[in-house]
Amino acid sequence: MLALTVPAQAGELKSLMKDMKTAMNGAMGSADVNEFSNCLQRLRLDVDRAAKLPYPDNPTDYREGMRTLSVDLNKAEQFARAGNLAAAKQSLQAANQTKKRYHHLLN
Repeated sequence: MLALTVPAQAGELKSLMKDMKTAMNGAMGSADVNEFSNCLQRLRLDVDRAAKLPYPDNPTDYREGMRTLSVDLNKAEQFARAGNLAAAKQSLQAANQTKKRYHHLLN
């Protein structure tokens, strides 16, 4: 059963990562705060789901990366709620740098 679970979870993680990229690109390309917030909400759901999945190769760094990414998203969310699209996008760019740093660390 475990042999079937790990590949299934790896497939789910890959799917979530792909959707995160789409949501991130949508938010960065958004023209207004409402569009940005919708994409950010989708990204947040994906990040929350991915954070619950196991990452057997390096669980400590994976969890740390997901927590750091979540903090970055919180900042973007705060700026979006305040109506500051430029600052929200800048914060989301920081989240993208976090993603890149941890992808490099984990691969």
